[in-house]
Amino acid sequence: MTTPQPRLDAAPDLRIVEIDVLRGFALIGIYWINVVIFAYPQGGYSLPELFGEARGLNVGLWAFSEVFVEGAMRGLFSVLFGASTLIFLNEAKLESKDGIRVVDRYYRRCLTLIAFGLAHSFVLLGQWDLLYAYGLLGMFLFPLRNLKGSTLIVIALTLFVISDLNTFNANIEELQANEEQRIQSLQPNSEAREQFRTTSLTEFQTDFDTYRSGYSGIFQSQAPLVVEEQSSKMYSDHFYDVGGMMLLGMALFKLGVLTGQRSLQFYLVLAAVGFVAGGMLHAVECYEIWRVGFNSEARDPLLMMPYNIGRMFVTLGYIGLFGVLVRLGFVKRIASYLAPVGRMALTNYVGQTVLSVLFFYGFGLGYYGYLERYELVWVFIAVIAIQLATSNLWLRHYRFGPLEWLWRSITYGSYQPMRLAAGHSPKLA
Repeated sequence: MTTPQPRLDAAPDLRIVEIDVLRGFALIGIYWINVVIFAYPQGGYSLPELFGEARGLNVGLWAFSEVFVEGAMRGLFSVLFGASTLIFLNEAKLESKDGIRVVDRYYRRCLTLIAFGLAHSFVLLGQWDLLYAYGLLGMFLFPLRNLKGSTLIVIALTLFVISDLNTFNANIEELQANEEQRIQSLQPNSEAREQFRTTSLTEFQTDFDTYRSGYSGIFQSQAPLVVEEQSSKMYSDHFYDVGGMMLLGMALFKLGVLTGQRSLQFYLVLAAVGFVAGGMLHAVECYEIWRVGFNSEARDPLLMMPYNIGRMFVTLGYIGLFGVLVRLGFVKRIASYLAPVGRMALTNYVGQTVLSVLFFYGFGLGYYGYLERYELVWVFIAVIAIQLATSNLWLRHYRFGPLEWLWRSITYGSYQPMRLAAGHSPKLA
């Protein structure tokens, strides 16, 4: 039996809400990772024993994040961006007399996202920005919109394999350059492991001094890293990583996976295969990193190779789990809480940066490098609670989040009505 293609011009509200709920969940998952990145120096995320004395608890949280969250939430966010591209590029509208205007708006939408990314990364100090990459790579999606879902999946898998091969080659070069250090680190009780921890803290002192200082010092230190992220790394890494996930999202939307058109059995199998396959690949990586005392220069490159393939499986696992919850009716119960977060994803994503910078950096409260990883969970809970509350409250009165309104107004080239009509409330289920 052939799965019917989703009609974008007739998609019911519930399906759009489902995507909003999934986007809200992905955004929360992204911050679970980013709160650690904001709190510690570059490279500190992968060193859970480095900060504080509760090493077992910190390592446990790191392992959970590595297996089930890191990369997967970012992947899920990218998948949904690919799906939203097809929703925006509605074929019925493209074939109408206003088709050229739809294309014009789409490219203005991408260019505006690039501008948001530049402001977010440079001005607001969001070093690991996604918006610039989304805007840039989004412009390549338009000519691919009519490809079959199966073709898009093949292209996405090819990009993931190329990315993992690039990582493997880079790790091989590191291994050859640090063979002696690798041999020393493999001794479980050697002084080399503790020496590595001490040396790392010493090397991070410059970052401690910088990020506990004022805005100007942080900006000057971070700007070269942002330039690298948005230039050389864009073409050596993000093109394959982010681009592959976007194409996968387009494919899953075309195949009815993201729109709830598959059976309960399909989603159960997808969740099981995704979590088992992806979890095993990431668990092997975690064990290898732990085995060498978290010394990245001593890891076995072969075991670290299938990163993108692994996170693709975990991402599919979450999509399968979400499909199961949709089929069981659970998503309707949580839609009123999570859908507003997803509808205001741009505002909330940037808001997470603003709140984190003000909490951790020196021109704010200055908690940079002072909290253990398990203590960062409380920061995560506080920020997400704020966004859950404010998103729900805001959308009771307004049609869009603040940045969504600005993005939409620039995209359509005209002022968009902001306030909800009297007596009107958004449909969330």
